[in-house]
Amino acid sequence: MCYNEWYDIHLHDIFYLRMYVITKIYFYYAKEGLLFPMIKNVPIPTVALTLGLVSYGNLIAPYSQFCRYLCGILDIIFFLLVACKMLIYPMMVQNDLIGDAGLASVFAAFWMSLMLFCPYLHDFFPIVSKYVWLFAIAGHAALICWFTYYHIYKMAMRDVYPSYFITYVGIVVASVTAPLFHCDALGNCIFWFGFISYLLIFIVVTMRYFSRPDNEAAEPLFCIYTAPMSLCLAGYLSSPWPRSTILIIGMGFIAQALLFIVLSQMPRLLRTKFYPSFSAFTFPFVITASALKGTIKYFSKIAMPLPHFFSLLLTAEIVIAGLAILYVTIGYIKFLIKSNHPTPEKQ
Repeated sequence: MCYNEWYDIHLHDIFYLRMYVITKIYFYYAKEGLLFPMIKNVPIPTVALTLGLVSYGNLIAPYSQFCRYLCGILDIIFFLLVACKMLIYPMMVQNDLIGDAGLASVFAAFWMSLMLFCPYLHDFFPIVSKYVWLFAIAGHAALICWFTYYHIYKMAMRDVYPSYFITYVGIVVASVTAPLFHCDALGNCIFWFGFISYLLIFIVVTMRYFSRPDNEAAEPLFCIYTAPMSLCLAGYLSSPWPRSTILIIGMGFIAQALLFIVLSQMPRLLRTKFYPSFSAFTFPFVITASALKGTIKYFSKIAMPLPHFFSLLLTAEIVIAGLAILYVTIGYIKFLIKSNHPTPEKQ
């Protein structure tokens, strides 16, 4: 064997040996949580913030394209942080989702956020955006099946949270965005699934709230109460088929009543220290404003314009949603910085 052949063989072996060592080191550091510590500390409820950001961008689009794309950029940043955690620390994420029904139910916001991001993507890549949208629907449907198998069959009342609405009703986001992709029949079927699920889950969640108080970290999840009815209303209004005006009035009244109940609790909730669960302050306010906006538009189309009061109410709700988004986004940035650079404990 000549020198060059011997050299090539050993160089080949050394390359694979180095790759093996690097891989071993990578997985060791990933397992111990020493790789990209900031990514490790990204909490699962961050997905709810991404959902709030992308939905607020869609809501504010007619008024400011700058704000729309700013929300879109922030959504991408936080979404990628969560996606990177899923890739780098898959076992950690898996253990969180299996071990905590609350976190598992919140994770559905990941797929909801992806669905709502598709209108942004549609501006540049319309064909790709439709496939991403269908993929997100499939992902959410799979999560519903998984969540039902792992958590609902062995459900205890103490583990029931309003975040269950996100899992079973959140897929109605597909109904809101379906007209953009000309999938109205699919959107209509998903709406009725989500609406029926909401009626069933509302009873269970409300019974739980009257029987067991929440701990401080879970109390912000109460804000989710205002989201599912508003989301169902927004999905119903997106349907191209004839709609029941009586049903729209009833859904709109309940959605606004739940909003005011939640707002009455906000001063108390804001007095607590910041928790990742504060992301529950975002999407519920945004979707309630979106539903009211759609309701005003609907009654204008059928020549029954609502009083000017409702336009003022819509403006107020958009401002409240914007302030909530800003507050939670700043809180998350501070939280991630602090978790990456923890202050030393006092002796």
